[in-house]
Amino acid sequence: MALNKKPGTFYERFLNDLRVNNHRKLILKINYHKGLSLEYNKKFDAFIEKETKLIETYYQEDTAPLTKRLEGISKIDEKRERKLERFNKKAYWSRRRYKTSQSRKVDESTLNNLMESFDQNQKKQKELFIENLEKKYINHNTDPNKTDMIKNKIAALDKKKQDDLNKMNKKAEKLKEKVVAFQKRNQAKIKRMESKNETHTKNILLYNAKRQKEDAAILETLEQKYKVLTDHKNNSEHVNEKKLQALENKIQKIKSVKHLLDAENIHLSINRLKMYFGGVKAVDDLSFNVKKGEIFGLIGPNGAGKTTVFNCITQFYKATSGNMILRNKENHIVDLYKYKTHDMINEGIARSFQNVELIWELTVLDNLMVAAHTLLITSFADHMMHTPKLSWEEQVIRSKGYRILQELGIEEYAFRSPYGLPYGVLKKVELARTLMTDPSMIILDEPAAGLNDAETEDLAKVIKKINKDFGITIFLVEHDMGLVMSICDRICAISFGRRIGLGTPKEIQQNPEVRKAYLGDDSDEN
Repeated sequence: MALNKKPGTFYERFLNDLRVNNHRKLILKINYHKGLSLEYNKKFDAFIEKETKLIETYYQEDTAPLTKRLEGISKIDEKRERKLERFNKKAYWSRRRYKTSQSRKVDESTLNNLMESFDQNQKKQKELFIENLEKKYINHNTDPNKTDMIKNKIAALDKKKQDDLNKMNKKAEKLKEKVVAFQKRNQAKIKRMESKNETHTKNILLYNAKRQKEDAAILETLEQKYKVLTDHKNNSEHVNEKKLQALENKIQKIKSVKHLLDAENIHLSINRLKMYFGGVKAVDDLSFNVKKGEIFGLIGPNGAGKTTVFNCITQFYKATSGNMILRNKENHIVDLYKYKTHDMINEGIARSFQNVELIWELTVLDNLMVAAHTLLITSFADHMMHTPKLSWEEQVIRSKGYRILQELGIEEYAFRSPYGLPYGVLKKVELARTLMTDPSMIILDEPAAGLNDAETEDLAKVIKKINKDFGITIFLVEHDMGLVMSICDRICAISFGRRIGLGTPKEIQQNPEVRKAYLGDDSDEN
């Protein structure tokens, strides 16, 4: 649709929001159809494997006794072997009972003598039993005529097996034709949706470009107005402080948005963030940028305001003032302050907490599937009627969850309850659950809390793997300096809610303000 209104009007903003929503829905549908293609291929492979295994099992069951006859093992030999096996079992348990009863009555040396005597007696009984078996069940040589008959039976079974395989291959060919036809239709759907998505993306980029130009003009006007009000204030004239503060916030917000539009490598921009609880300044005028695809660490002493920053970003707390501008997972610029906590997943932010928060009554894999509720494309009616579409979507999500568990090396726990699992494994399950939401940024609140050194080292490898293989930005708070310094690309250090350092791990280690915050002022020792 051609734009016939001026940039920045309500109509244009509404139209852009509509495009953004359609863009997101199309991405969900594209991902679903790609997963569906994989499931159809898996279904075909499973059919071949199941049928081949079934034919082979029946063949082995039918030919096993015949093969034994050809090898000279008769039914009498098998019967004799079964009776000997039962005798050995009875002898074993008889010895156990005798040893248990005698150990209560005599000392160890006497017990050893008694057991030696018992074993000798049992050995004689076994030899006698075998001798009687040989007399009772005499083995006869196989009749040559019967041997030929057995060979003919095996040949007939071989032919039947080959016929069954041929029938199975014909079924497989028909099923393959259906799978190929479905894949063609599915690929055509995916291409159409991707084409629509490209159109939406172009229009969104055009809107952003126009918005950028308009914001530049507005910014110039606002800065002039702010300068006039500041001059009045400096000249001791009456100025409404709230109005001045609101104007300053508006200028800073436009600058933050402009910064993200100009710099495509910025993922999250925090600008002059403040969070006051009455007279307590938990976060005080904090600013930093998180780059796309990096591991960014936020450190500071206890009570520095680290978790409060996370709570502000994820909207558990509504910040007192400041701007939090995000480039979401569809590459759109959004103001986090306008969203609610449950909207963060849709924008591409997933979070873990200091304590493990799993649904303990469900299996590990089911915990991951619960996290994928934002990816569902089925309607309420599909869930009410339990349509085939819902079944396929559930299978697609289940397969995705299992693949993620495989990527993190914990697929062996997929069908187990979280109860009783090692704490390090539970931390990995939480990370796997965040990946189910297709995030562009994962916020980790003290991920190594409660882990030993080996588990922490293993967790560091997993975080690096997620960052590298999935291309996800990692933003973490952590007290374990060894972990932070080993995996982070950049670190922001804060104290009493204010930034005291920002840079690479090496720069942070050499920063005197950071050393003072952690170790205290050297002058205190004098």
